[in-house]
Amino acid sequence: MGKLVVLLILVFVSFLIPAVVLRTIYGPSYYFLSGEDCWMPDGDGGWVKHGVPGSPAPEEPSVNIPVPIMYIPVLLAVLVGFYCLYLSKKLSKVKTDRRL
Repeated sequence: MGKLVVLLILVFVSFLIPAVVLRTIYGPSYYFLSGEDCWMPDGDGGWVKHGVPGSPAPEEPSVNIPVPIMYIPVLLAVLVGFYCLYLSKKLSKVKTDRRL
């Protein structure tokens, strides 16, 4: 498997796992994986219609999730991507140096 494919899989997994964990913890209040048409929390325990959701508003009150927690999956995916690219370049340099 090529380096790029492995990198893409690592970035995708580093995004998906924290997003699923946060969705499990916060329930429908973590609307990050819900798509365009969903119910978004309004900050007061209610729900605001965004787009044309296919389901009624959730019965449980919404939870106000701080913005830094909301974007943890994106931050982790970016960090893993940068780290893997940096590590890949370092390993390539080491292999090149050993040939000389």
